[in-house]
Amino acid sequence: MKRIFFTVIVFFLVMSVSNSVFAHSHLESSNPADGEVVTEALDNIVLDFDGGVEQGSIIELSSIDGQAIDIEEITIEDNSLTATIANPLPNGEYQVNWSIVSADGHPVEGEFTFSVNAPETEESEDLAEEPSESTEANEDDEIADSSEQSTDNQESVASDNEENQGLSSTTIVIIILLIAIVAGGLVALTRRKRD
Repeated sequence: MKRIFFTVIVFFLVMSVSNSVFAHSHLESSNPADGEVVTEALDNIVLDFDGGVEQGSIIELSSIDGQAIDIEEITIEDNSLTATIANPLPNGEYQVNWSIVSADGHPVEGEFTFSVNAPETEESEDLAEEPSESTEANEDDEIADSSEQSTDNQESVASDNEENQGLSSTTIVIIILLIAIVAGGLVALTRRKRD
């Protein structure tokens, strides 16, 4: 009788423990997977569990050196927990820390790492090209400014030359007139003396 009673107690204890263990949700798969190298743009982190996931479950993302990465939204759908990443991830290694509330109310948590090694996007290439284009534009502006300054300098030199030529022409005319007047005066004096 004691053996039957003891056996029943052990059976119920084992069943309660096994039910508790099986009631917990365990991570079945993730995208990206643990240790995976992602070679394209990553927008979401998806965790799939073998049991229900309740509200209050979270996913945290950080670079390998501990810098937190912004998560835009966390959604729960059946046995899946999805984190939407706010901005594209630059190349590097990242760590995911997750904590869920199982269907039985017990918390379960874990972590894994993955790396990003994606080719640079066209946007980054465009950004790299824009400074060169602006540099070329600045060089064109500088050339235009220097040509304008050169033109202005040439015009000022030409105007100065014209003024100098004008002054020299006027001076020559005045000198000729003075010579003519002096010569005329001398001729007049000479005639008077003769008379």
